[in-house]
Amino acid sequence: MRVLVRVFAIIGILTVVIATAVIGTWVYFARKGPTLPDQIVLQLDLEQPLAEGQPTSPLAGLLGDKRATLDETILALHRASKDPRVKGIIARTGSPALSFAQSQELRDAIQRLRDSGRFAIVHAESFGEVGNGMQPYYLASAFEQVWLQPMGDLAITGMQAELPFLRGTLDKLAIEPQFRKREEYKTFAEQYTETTASPANRESTEALVGDLYEQWVTGVATSRGLAVEDVRKAVDNAPLLDKAALDAKLVDRLAYWDEAVDWALIKAAGGTPPEAGQPMEKPVGENEPTLIDLHAYAQIQDQPVSITESPTLIAVIVGEGAIMRGESAADPLSGAESFGATTVAGAFDEAIENPDVKAILFRVNSPGGSAVASEVVRRKVLQAKAAGKPVIVSMGAVAASGGYWVSMGADKIVAQPATITGSIGVIAGKMVTTGLTDMVGIHIDTVSRGANAGMWSSTAPFTPAQDAKLNAFLDATYAAFTDGVAEGRNLPIEQVRTIAKGRVYTGRQAKDLGLVDALGGYHVAIALTREALELEADAPLSIVSFPRQRTQFELVMALLNGDVRADISRHMASAALADVRPALAPLAPFLRAGEDMTAMMPAMLAHGF
Repeated sequence: MRVLVRVFAIIGILTVVIATAVIGTWVYFARKGPTLPDQIVLQLDLEQPLAEGQPTSPLAGLLGDKRATLDETILALHRASKDPRVKGIIARTGSPALSFAQSQELRDAIQRLRDSGRFAIVHAESFGEVGNGMQPYYLASAFEQVWLQPMGDLAITGMQAELPFLRGTLDKLAIEPQFRKREEYKTFAEQYTETTASPANRESTEALVGDLYEQWVTGVATSRGLAVEDVRKAVDNAPLLDKAALDAKLVDRLAYWDEAVDWALIKAAGGTPPEAGQPMEKPVGENEPTLIDLHAYAQIQDQPVSITESPTLIAVIVGEGAIMRGESAADPLSGAESFGATTVAGAFDEAIENPDVKAILFRVNSPGGSAVASEVVRRKVLQAKAAGKPVIVSMGAVAASGGYWVSMGADKIVAQPATITGSIGVIAGKMVTTGLTDMVGIHIDTVSRGANAGMWSSTAPFTPAQDAKLNAFLDATYAAFTDGVAEGRNLPIEQVRTIAKGRVYTGRQAKDLGLVDALGGYHVAIALTREALELEADAPLSIVSFPRQRTQFELVMALLNGDVRADISRHMASAALADVRPALAPLAPFLRAGEDMTAMMPAMLAHGF
């Protein structure tokens, strides 16, 4: 027995020693990490979408579902502009993968990289091919060299907004839409109640598309050194074949991707790249630069310049998707997360309670949703300010209706010129389906107590008394919205009522109206954060995402405790719809018609922006 005890004791000691050695070795190499070469050419794929933030769902974290985000891309480009090892960047594009506002943010970042002395070249097999290439070319025009593959085309065919209307279909199905709104430009419900656009809807959409188109034309003309009228003419003549695009000076060279890579490597090595048609002789040996993916570069921590090593901690909170009560959850229709008010409010609480957090950068990318949920988040913005922590809002592609509601109390609001914002108005209603159920032979009996028990039932229209209560609710909600804008933006209430009415604006229009403080993206928002903290313009900051990401151990424990069961179901539903998601995406506004969309911007199918 003693021998057995000693044997097991020795085995146990050896196990501990081996485990300790393995862990120690892992920690050593983990700390040592990879290093970067002396000469780098960054590579960036602009045909992949960029998320606004990492998924907050436990299952996504457990599965290592990490996605490229816009803020990390912008930060990596900023670091590259300060890193002497980085000589330039080569990107590939061609398919529309980003929003107009995201393109503007990346254009600004590429321009700052160029201003630091780095070269920037972009290559496309085709800009759009049989689709619209306005977005990818707009982004590409910020690069000093735009290359197009032979046989590729330049489909800069313009911008078009399509306003879908289902009233004819609903009439055929004997479904009666009953919606009320505040005010005339709050046109979300027109897709159900009308067969064509109302004058207000058309006026607002015309102004929106017109301003975005002018931004595109002006931006391309400025970047390419062309006359605005020449750019307009090129758009009207598009799609342009490869040689026509070259003759219009919208592309610099017709060549293949591998030739563009060789050009970039020669340039990085300090050589003179050959003219078009001449053979490429890329450098070899010690002088050969290394191609490194931008997002891989961002993960390597041996960089000599960083803005993250500072005692001044800034919390970044992202609110993305349709705003609803409760926790953020994956949307099977889009694959993205919803803007859960409880999740975002919890992130604010975490930042407010953390004594090291000095300010909050709130990134909002939402078309709106529940007014009640929006108010939950707005209150947290006010609580953060009361705690002495400035809140700077950075708007993404869209921050309208409820997306503006959560933003209006911030110290400063920053938007891209192409951000879709405003839509200060409310809407509510329901679909009455008794005609359809009668037609297919379904009979529904009701048993109720209370005069208004069936107010939100689809089996009967609103009674006059219920209609009056609905209108009183809308009046109160609209008053709260406009009063909040007046207070948050320090504007006279009469002025707010004039510019509200549910109308949608571009970020550029919103700034002229006083709804936005500055135009730009993360770079401008961070500058305003330093200003709010009375720091120097180049003062280092430590930027951390909130809520804090759970460790793998915490995620496993959550799984064992059953905390992620619902998340597993949502993940499975999302995976099941992955293949049909492109077809379902345009139908999303209609499929969500029964949800709480009190503060939602109008539905619009957009092409080219």
